[in-house]
Amino acid sequence: MQHHHWDSRIFRTGHLAAALIASILIARQSLPAASLEGTVHNGTTNQPVSGITVQLIQLQQGMTPLASASTDSRGVFRIDGVEAFAGSPAMLQVNYKGATYSQPAGSLQTLAGGMQILVYDSARDPGMISLVEHVIFLRPGEGALMVIEQITIANNSSPPLTYTNPEGTYTFTLPGQPRDGLGATIESAAGMPIPQSPTPLEAADSYAITYPIRPGESSLRLEYMLDYQSPFSFIKPLNQSAKQTYILTPEVGVQVSGDSLTAVGRDPTTGYAAYLVPLEMSLLDLQVSGEALATQAEVQTANPEESSGLIVIPDAATDRRWLILSALGLILLAGLVYLYRD
Repeated sequence: MQHHHWDSRIFRTGHLAAALIASILIARQSLPAASLEGTVHNGTTNQPVSGITVQLIQLQQGMTPLASASTDSRGVFRIDGVEAFAGSPAMLQVNYKGATYSQPAGSLQTLAGGMQILVYDSARDPGMISLVEHVIFLRPGEGALMVIEQITIANNSSPPLTYTNPEGTYTFTLPGQPRDGLGATIESAAGMPIPQSPTPLEAADSYAITYPIRPGESSLRLEYMLDYQSPFSFIKPLNQSAKQTYILTPEVGVQVSGDSLTAVGRDPTTGYAAYLVPLEMSLLDLQVSGEALATQAEVQTANPEESSGLIVIPDAATDRRWLILSALGLILLAGLVYLYRD
């Protein structure tokens, strides 16, 4: 009898599963047909772009092309059947004159309102860009020095043009060979971090980023680990001068010294200390000693839902404020997991 009881349950469970699958399929089929409409506009000429392909890319387990459409004489494109991709993160992508332009697709509800993808003519003139800020975050501990560099790059070209250079739109030199590889991402005005694969150059520990620099501000982030033993000589060439260069480090347990460094303040929430590097300095030569311990403030800051992601360092002398590191919560979260993983 007990055997038949379980057979009956399995039979009923199978029917329940089949009914659930059927209801999901019916629900998906019942979604109203939707189209993604928008325009591609040239921000350099202020004219629509005709005859260009727009791809819809799914951002799950890599980048999977879902559908595409070409723009008409007015720069308008239309992709039908997007209701099949409701709930999946996606973006629109256009290749134009040597650069790829990406735009978050948003939700199915926002797609009906139409979108505009801005593209630009390109030029190979390094004078188009400048470095607004370069922040170097140092965190030593357990035989490793975690380094995160955040570089804000401005392209203020007029008329607006995208800076392209296959030999490198930004070149940099590391203070040594990373022990576990080099991570790099760049985020443009569109607000999407794009992973990069830096190209090694002939000079030791030197690399190039070839990502086209769009008009406006872009943020490049480099992450790497160095073998560490206190005291440690951190020697790094500054290939391109920024308007402001800072060293940021936990104040408790860590000491940083170097010629002409100027302490500019301390964040009261995390306890991080900031140091200003002289504008004319082309070679950073620092002595780092001690080890940092994870604090409650760091753990809280590492939670993106509990933090604005911005750390502002006050200058006690002039009461000015500098934005030291953007998206710090995500950076700390990745760094702490990496540094203290088993």
